[in-house]
Amino acid sequence: MEKRKIFHIFILLFFGAIVGSWLGVAVGTLLADGVVKDFFLKSASFGWGATNGNWVDLNVLRFKSGLFFEINFVGILGLGISWYFLRYFK
Repeated sequence: MEKRKIFHIFILLFFGAIVGSWLGVAVGTLLADGVVKDFFLKSASFGWGATNGNWVDLNVLRFKSGLFFEINFVGILGLGISWYFLRYFK
């Protein structure tokens, strides 16, 4: 059997997290206000580039850079489900 490439694994896990996050936001917007809605809509954000002084200045070229990840509970479930499918469909 052919061994999976790391790029294939990364793409599948990435799309699992995206679909899971979208589902979490969709379910959270359909629910009434309360603890359950807060649970689905609460997310953790991490990355760089949020400050005003994040310019990269090369004297000839000046640009901003940044990358943020925002994930919620259902996004983590999406990662787990996609990881399960990776292991199940060898």
